[in-house]
Amino acid sequence: MVQEVGTDQPKKLFLSNDVNAFVNYNSPFWSMFFPVRKNLTIGMGLINTTTVSELKAILAHEFGHFSQKSMKVGSYVNQANKMIYDMLYNNKGFADSMESFASTHAIIALFTRLAAWIIEGIQWVLTKFYDFLYLKHMSLSRQMEFNADAIATYVVGADVKTSALLRLDLSESALSNAMNFYLDKNVKADTKNIYQNQTTLLHYFAQENNHEIKNDLPYININEIERYNKSKLQIEDQWASHPTIKQRIEAIKKLNIPSENVDNRISKNILKHFDKYAEKFTNKLFEYNMLTHTEEFLSEEEFREQYKSIVNEKSFHKIFNSYYDFKNPIFENIENETSTVDDVIAQDFFSDEKVSLVFEKNALENDAKVLEMIQNGTYKLKTFDYDGAKFTKSQTPKVLKILKQREEQVDQKIKENDDAILKYLLHKASLEQKEKFSELANRFTQTDKDFDEYYNAFQEFVPYINFMSQRLDFETIMRNRNIMVSKEKIFKKKVTELLSSAFAMYMEEEDQEVLREYVDADFIYFENNKYNDSEIQILDKALGKYQETMSKFYFKLKKELLELMVEILE
Repeated sequence: MVQEVGTDQPKKLFLSNDVNAFVNYNSPFWSMFFPVRKNLTIGMGLINTTTVSELKAILAHEFGHFSQKSMKVGSYVNQANKMIYDMLYNNKGFADSMESFASTHAIIALFTRLAAWIIEGIQWVLTKFYDFLYLKHMSLSRQMEFNADAIATYVVGADVKTSALLRLDLSESALSNAMNFYLDKNVKADTKNIYQNQTTLLHYFAQENNHEIKNDLPYININEIERYNKSKLQIEDQWASHPTIKQRIEAIKKLNIPSENVDNRISKNILKHFDKYAEKFTNKLFEYNMLTHTEEFLSEEEFREQYKSIVNEKSFHKIFNSYYDFKNPIFENIENETSTVDDVIAQDFFSDEKVSLVFEKNALENDAKVLEMIQNGTYKLKTFDYDGAKFTKSQTPKVLKILKQREEQVDQKIKENDDAILKYLLHKASLEQKEKFSELANRFTQTDKDFDEYYNAFQEFVPYINFMSQRLDFETIMRNRNIMVSKEKIFKKKVTELLSSAFAMYMEEEDQEVLREYVDADFIYFENNKYNDSEIQILDKALGKYQETMSKFYFKLKKELLELMVEILE
């Protein structure tokens, strides 16, 4: 690949555990002045889930960066921005000296204030320059990615390059989910080779998402990734270091270079001692995540079945086709439903078309929020694209009007479908099922309202603890601490309510103890000019348990209602 791309050999080659490949300097500082060779890192998770030709594509992309002299620019920009940042934000000692100097005399204080005003002006200029420099660097970085993609495409062709790109997220998801399986406190199992688990989950995900299998690997096309991306708003992210996958693939396809002499062997087959490395990395990952080997090793079939069982517990029935993944089954006024048999029409309530409406509604809501931010100046943009057309900031109200009209249409279609689902369920259900369905539906509707109330209390309180993660003077900390403690009394009432509500039904005793300890405590968090770490840890743990309790009960009740609906529908 070095010879084919026409670049230098890497100074060092590293293996990493993840699904990634990248180049870097040993010393970014010295690279600014000397022609320092770059290092190459290749991830085991990448080697495990690519063909040889796809790995060539990824290496050609990285070697494309080797040949880019503009990589040095990153070193210059990083050093310049670090200097500006230090001048702007890491200057507490200077600020303290100025304050101390000003307190000696009124005339000195006057000149100090004048100097401070001038310094603030300089800092304003530096802030603008910092943003300008960083934005230009990010623009260059995105262009470097396009150029490196072009080099890789000339080496392996467009089809191979795009197939490698499109599988990356699935490969990463398979590896991270394999690791999370062993991190689950309810799982008592072990593995010698996490990458075998990655392969197992890669095939499981492919089956679940109907991805075609080619050469023993999932083949994913761009339409499958974009399936439920219904946003029509396109904004160029000036702060992004990489273009989007869609932008990269569009650029690759424009090159129109065919893939020839493709090697479809799995890449791990050309790496000597892959399994030995895999076991070493598995041990390192277990050690890093503070897991100990239990010697209770699972076969890949056992691993797949156990993983599938956990997923089934945490997901909804396939019959719904993701209709309720981002939407709730809210059926209000069930007792007033008076449809007759003639009104009931059996239809595909959960077709791709109906599910698409739910995703479109979410996209419309998100797009509306961004457009409102553009309109009020929070999001500083001059132009944006919506539904293939370009608009200026002044035209935002016009686009919002179009969006709101479409949102009303989508809402109406979803409501019509929900009404039809309710009629059909009540028509199909036995008397016993109707009673149970009515009770569960009403309970969930009330829980949905209660959840919002508990969640809002959490959202209102959390901003008051943000000061703890900032560098502040003692007076400011004490002032923020006092405000937080007063607001905490209101929040603690909500925690007490939660402990005696239906939400506590699925809480373990030790979790209840965490919340009770927090409610009963009279913490002050900061005294003698330092934070009380043990009190902050209890607060942090309590906030986590509060969220977990809400989510767990909400999900369990929603799943119970949906399971009953499955029983009636089937």
